[in-house]
Amino acid sequence: MPTPSLPVDRFADVSTAHLSPEDRALLDRYIETAGADGLSCLVGPYGWLVCASSELQAAEHASPGLAAILAAAREQDCSFVLFDRDGLPVDGVQTYDF
Repeated sequence: MPTPSLPVDRFADVSTAHLSPEDRALLDRYIETAGADGLSCLVGPYGWLVCASSELQAAEHASPGLAAILAAAREQDCSFVLFDRDGLPVDGVQTYDF
């Protein structure tokens, strides 16, 4: 059987330290409301995978750092941002202690 040609997307990988408590609540609200509210994402034990190219109205409620990361991801043709507890911090973007 030939190898199928799969669609490929780019994603950015950054630290969860960039997520404020309010950002985390925004992401968790999406999960808790089965997608009815919040910012489109998937959650796991080590972070969130956030859709960078949609949900701009919900992003209005995001911290300036989260909004900047999502905008930079879109500018760099990334479809998603992986906020990973082992991800690297981004210079110039605020971090939070947890």
